[in-house]
Amino acid sequence: GAPVAAYDIGRGLVKVNPLATLTDDDMALYVQLYDLPAHPLADKGYASIGCWPCTRPVAPGEDKRAGRWSGNAKTECGLHV
Repeated sequence: GAPVAAYDIGRGLVKVNPLATLTDDDMALYVQLYDLPAHPLADKGYASIGCWPCTRPVAPGEDKRAGRWSGNAKTECGLHV
């Protein structure tokens, strides 16, 4: 998974991923504790949601992140950099 913090030397950026160490159970508890709404795409098969052009719904049995950068070796689209 993603590190909690990493330095991107090429871009001169510190990338912070505060949710990187949370499990699915941790996330479910957080959502419940803070009474957060479900993402509207979750019911449409999107188990991991990124940007519009890089994300698709996952098929039954696929890893939850299979819909991110499908058919592509990329791991980030660069929108956040």
